[in-house]
Parts: sequence; C-alpha cells; structure tokens
Amino acid sequence: MLTTFEVLLYGLVILLLPLVVHSLTTGSKPPEKSWFARYYRIEKHLNLAGNLFLLALCANAVARLGLHFGYIDAGAQDRVALAVGIPFAVTLLAFLGLWIRAALKLRRLDKNTT
Repeated sequence: MLTTFEVLLYGLVILLLPLVVHSLTTGSKPPEKSWFARYYRIEKHLNLAGNLFLLALCANAVARLGLHFGYIDAGAQDRVALAVGIPFAVTLLAFLGLWIRAALKLRRLDKNTT
C-alpha cells in the first residue's frame, strides 16, 4: 500500500513519460550552456543512456501505481517487479558508468592541455 505522498510522487514521475518519449524519438541534443555540457560532448551516448534510465524510472512508477490501484494483479507483483527492476538496474549502471567514463576522459584531457 502506497502512502499519499508516494502516489503523488509516482504521479509526477509519470508526467515525465511524454517528455522522455519525445526526447528519444527526436534525438534531442544535449544541453549546450550548462555545467554538464562538456560531459555530454565528450561522451556521445550519455544522453541516450539518461533518457533510457528515465524511461525505466517511468516504467517503475507506472508499475507501482498499477499495483496500488489494482490494475495489476497482486499475484503478479513479483513478476512485474522483476520485469521492471532489471532494466532499471541495468540502465542505472550504464548511466553511472558513462558518467564516470566522461569524467575520466575530461580529466585526462585537462591534464594533457596544462
């Protein structure tokens, strides 16, 4: 059973779903004037991994709300949690790995230019 706060939080996460799908289908450009622009330029798959992670986050929110409101059977809870949890974990690890890789590349680049 979810609390009211959790229902609101997962509901807000679902609002990200159209934005993430639009970003994935149009191939949106990374941010150009932010502190993270250098990371996105040096690691070309970082934007895709971030969008896939947000998509997995939205799927997790949809699954939890579906279980809470009875759209998904309680007997299928373990299967749904596994089906949503594995992609969530894989995309999280990929996204973090690409961030670390971009940071190391930038560190090496800055070290070589000085």
